[in-house]
Amino acid sequence: MSKRVIIGCLSFALLVGFGATSAVADSNLTNVVPKHRHFIVSDTGEMVQVGPVVCDSPNLQNAFNQFHNNLHISAGQGPAAPGLHNGSGGEIVATGC
Repeated sequence: MSKRVIIGCLSFALLVGFGATSAVADSNLTNVVPKHRHFIVSDTGEMVQVGPVVCDSPNLQNAFNQFHNNLHISAGQGPAAPGLHNGSGGEIVATGC
């Protein structure tokens, strides 16, 4: 096996390993209020619901908090889901329950 292939494989393994260790859920997030639904709106206007449906299943509150944090806030790690907040292509929107 060539040196380049070995270095490439090790680099990829380190990248994946770092990504897995830095993506830790925060179980101490405060509950997001008011409860709402998230949709991806396509260029054609089609709306597809995404994320935990806390409006219908209150037991999903913690999952909703995690989803919301990663979608809008990203725990201080920079812009969250930048492709869904850039005015180009599919966009994320929220509606009430």
